[in-house]
Amino acid sequence: MQKRLLLTAEVASSQQTDVNSNVSRELESAEEGTMLHIAPSAIDKLRRFCYLGRIKQPVYAPTTFDLTVEAHFEALRELCGKVNENELIECLRDVLDASNDQYLPRHDEAILVLAVYLSTCPDEKHRTLVRGYFAALVRTSQELFLFVKFVKQVQKLLDRKTPFSRTVRKAVLEWYQHQALDKLLHMWSLGDCNSAQHRELLQRCHYMSAKFDADKMAALRVVSAPSKDLINWPDYLEPLAQCKETIQGIANLRLTPNAEAALPLIEKMSLSYEHLPRRLVSDQKVVNLLMAKMTYDQMLQSWPTFLKLNRSNRHAQTCFTQRFFDPSELRAANVEPLRLLLQEARGFSRKKVITKGVVSPRPSSIIQKLYKQSFGFNKPLGLRLHITINLEMVYLRKYLLGRFRSIKYIDAVLAIAFGYFKCDPKVTVRIWYDKTGKLKALPWTPAMSVDEAKATCESQKVVKIKQTLIDVIDDALQDTEQTYDVFLVLVPCGTRGNQRNKSEQLCKRLDEYREKRNKDAKFIILSLRQQHGSMGYSSERNENILELCSISEQTPRLINAFAHVEVINHMI
Repeated sequence: MQKRLLLTAEVASSQQTDVNSNVSRELESAEEGTMLHIAPSAIDKLRRFCYLGRIKQPVYAPTTFDLTVEAHFEALRELCGKVNENELIECLRDVLDASNDQYLPRHDEAILVLAVYLSTCPDEKHRTLVRGYFAALVRTSQELFLFVKFVKQVQKLLDRKTPFSRTVRKAVLEWYQHQALDKLLHMWSLGDCNSAQHRELLQRCHYMSAKFDADKMAALRVVSAPSKDLINWPDYLEPLAQCKETIQGIANLRLTPNAEAALPLIEKMSLSYEHLPRRLVSDQKVVNLLMAKMTYDQMLQSWPTFLKLNRSNRHAQTCFTQRFFDPSELRAANVEPLRLLLQEARGFSRKKVITKGVVSPRPSSIIQKLYKQSFGFNKPLGLRLHITINLEMVYLRKYLLGRFRSIKYIDAVLAIAFGYFKCDPKVTVRIWYDKTGKLKALPWTPAMSVDEAKATCESQKVVKIKQTLIDVIDDALQDTEQTYDVFLVLVPCGTRGNQRNKSEQLCKRLDEYREKRNKDAKFIILSLRQQHGSMGYSSERNENILELCSISEQTPRLINAFAHVEVINHMI
């Protein structure tokens, strides 16, 4: 992990904060009079936005669209005006740290917060202090381009004539200055390096007038120059003479007309998958050459392309996928079953159901077989889970809504709930079984396969239930043998059984459990067939409740982030 750049959160929180931040933190007593609740501060709301893309509601709904600056600018501008520079730096450092990548859904929201602050903060000293950590917060060139994109949109909203402010120009130049020479050259060698974007950005920031070392300036010219210019090796590249052969080799590779001409260059320089342009990776011979150096994740990403090229070549498919089923590789890659389920769904579109005649079963694909084998090979959550599932028969036959309409409700339930059950030793799985709202145990066993777990769910024959979320906590309060850290509830829709569609009653019952059994207990609702929040949540306090709508690759990350207190504080 990168060296920590600031004081720890405990030390920083003990330091004096500005008046605006203190005003936003108000203590209010619970009705029982025994607990104190802290209203979310401005920095808490910014942290929530970084994870959920929302400021007011603890609800995450996946979207296929890019982040819309116009929809969030005014609210973020107001919040950025209420926090001091030290708070913001500490928050963004925690969120964007490399060790937090396993929890953060994406970096877009955090980068937008940084762009808004540097573009709108009126105090030059505060801007300068935050700018000093810019190179540590923005770790890759893709994040740098994203930051610049957001800054341009913010400048338009502010009716400013220039695309960048002087603060942003200085931050960008300092980012390039901060990069080591080897890192700059490695960044250029990657297949997704966009030299045209680097060239435009550097020119807008007047980099030729900045003070760079001769070798660093030469590296910037390499990063921003067209490949055909590098082959001729102009005089300004002489400080990098020791890398001349490699630079010219990669430049020649990018200009090759076909994969046949690229193969000798790949072999000569021992290039990896990440160094090749995407047009070359689609060739069968190139993929076969790179296979031994590809990571598990790279193989999963390139599998659809490889399958398309070798649809009729079973031998090639077997050679490519044999690493997929290696238990040690699968465990090391930590690929969640939900990710494989979603990847399988992308290659399959729902067709009209045939109800007459004999219908041949669809043969299992490689990814589907891998999905069934992946259960039990993930890193455990390490917490005591209480999982509750709605298994009404009417929903077992239905599909999800939105992006993944080819996935059945029961398959989404299994990918999440059975995935945790197989990995974590302290998991209790319960279901509603009648109209009383009471729960009973679902008879899963650790030795079961996912097909056996699915058959067990279908055999429960649950016809109609009273789906009341507070009954989940009542059931846990009656369990004197086990104390739980996380309540995970999987339902088609979270609106059923909630009074006035508000979280008030659920929050009170969770407060009772936190007071009597576990002060750090959290409640997570997965509304699998819904695209928006199912109830209204309090804006006056932290309720320790999170709702996730539908499913996405980010679902396990958000569950893990919310469940671990030491990872993120006051997210909700």
